[in-house]
Amino acid sequence: MRGQKGRGSMTRISARSAVVVAVAAAGLAAFAPAVAQAAIHPAAKAKVVNLIQDPGAERAKPDSDGGKVKVPGWKPAKGSQFTAVAYGAAGGFPASSSPGPKHRGKNFFAGGPSGNTSGASQSDSLKADAKLIASGHAKFQLSGWLGGFSSQADHATLTVTWITAKGKALGHTTIGPVTPTQRHNVTGMLHRSKSGTVPKGAAHAVVTLHMVRVDGEYIDGYADNLSLTITG
Repeated sequence: MRGQKGRGSMTRISARSAVVVAVAAAGLAAFAPAVAQAAIHPAAKAKVVNLIQDPGAERAKPDSDGGKVKVPGWKPAKGSQFTAVAYGAAGGFPASSSPGPKHRGKNFFAGGPSGNTSGASQSDSLKADAKLIASGHAKFQLSGWLGGFSSQADHATLTVTWITAKGKALGHTTIGPVTPTQRHNVTGMLHRSKSGTVPKGAAHAVVTLHMVRVDGEYIDGYADNLSLTITG
């Protein structure tokens, strides 16, 4: 604990010294606002926004056993069984206590009840960051929780593809997959992340979830809490 000096220990200050101290204090007081103002850089006030719509499948309304349901904000691949599943759904799906995000909501993405591959995508506008991207200093971070079921090798990947206003692809970045060995053969998801520079000329970010079935009948590639952010 901090000690408190007794009042009796304080020494008197001469009148001359008091004037010097007062002048110095006034100077510091005048200087303080400038320091405070300089410390608050406009960039520090900018809020980092996740560009991915419905990044945790929370807008979907899953059934009781992982069947195919509509996932708002996402366009399923042709013939895909892409779906959303509630944590703790019957059949051994991840539960609220399984390895995964700390703040995970009620649902997560899954490949679906049949097929060899599955997935969905969405296109997100980069208009709000156009000037920063044009400068060549726009940095991005792509992240998410990816995983699968038990010792099965089914898996999921998340990819962002940078597209110009005319539809030309400028490059892409992918995170995942997470292997059964990395999960220690435990049902659940692990965090994955990559960062880089947004290519000049990018006007849209196409985010794609891709799930692959290797074992069993269900496409047990899982994903949750997806994120794509851009900063200066």
